[in-house]
Amino acid sequence: MDLDWKVIGARIRKLRKNNNITIERLCEIIGASPSFIGLVERGESGIGIEKLCTLSQVFHVSIDYIIKGEESEQTISSKFDELHVALFDYTEEEIHFLIELSKFLKPRVSVNSHRSTEE
Repeated sequence: MDLDWKVIGARIRKLRKNNNITIERLCEIIGASPSFIGLVERGESGIGIEKLCTLSQVFHVSIDYIIKGEESEQTISSKFDELHVALFDYTEEEIHFLIELSKFLKPRVSVNSHRSTEE
């Protein structure tokens, strides 16, 4: 399978913009320079598997979607991945506060879960 980096780059750009993430912010998240992101989005450079994995988590899509434009049956957008991305630039103190807050709220909040009858 030949990879069309121009199409992949355009898809990454569209995902970034749809998620309201600046190039600078994406650089912080995946550990890359703005010039590298520019090259990738223009299809002038490929991108490694580690950064593809991070992009799939950030954008809540599968790597298949980034590469081929279609979702595989198994997606990576778990709630833990979303939480990890959301907490990316929190300080240790802020994360500790959120943990304590969640411990406080858990017994006080009722969330209706939708359970399958096929269990």
